Amino acid sequence: MGREELARCVGGLLVGGESRRMGEPKALARLGGRSLAERVAAALAEVPLEVSLLGAGPVPPTLAGLARLPDVAEASGPMAAVLAALRARPEAAWLLVACDQALVSAAACRWLLAARKAGALGVLPRFSSGPAEPMLAIYEPAARAPLELLAARGERSLQPFARLPGVLAPEPPSELAAAWTSLDSPSDLERAAQRLERARRSSGPTPSRR
Repeated sequence: MGREELARCVGGLLVGGESRRMGEPKALARLGGRSLAERVAAALAEVPLEVSLLGAGPVPPTLAGLARLPDVAEASGPMAAVLAALRARPEAAWLLVACDQALVSAAACRWLLAARKAGALGVLPRFSSGPAEPMLAIYEPAARAPLELLAARGERSLQPFARLPGVLAPEPPSELAAAWTSLDSPSDLERAAQRLERARRSSGPTPSRR
């Protein structure tokens, strides 16, 4: 089956959830001069993907013009956001990223898109023997039916969905692995800032043009 049979993919930025460890809404926390939400939205737009906000959390003014989808009332946790996306655009596949995955890159998103296969339920990456990564993951239109069943049973976690036979679980290459890091606390932000600074230094100065 050819890649032309794949559904069009759009992007979803999750901005709900609690931020107890961060001490402020994660979407508004800053890294490298930009909020976490702005960094994720920029990576999705670079792919390029149409971006919608998922959840009721606050966002910086620069993102206020994006479409926003509220969580579905009959589910909770990330399940509520994923179902909201699939119900709103049932014909589309969704590449979903949490706002605290601010080290995401367009390259990581493109790697995910390249891993899609016709007939699959989605792409939820997995590192070694660890659990599936439910965010920075792709949910195909066909994912809606099994997710609706799980939600009806009161399931909050997306791990039972990840274990279904139709879900692809490739391991990301090491050079992209940081994209799946969750920044949950001020210390996580500090380490991420140090990582960005090391990357900036290793890239060297931009050659001047004469």
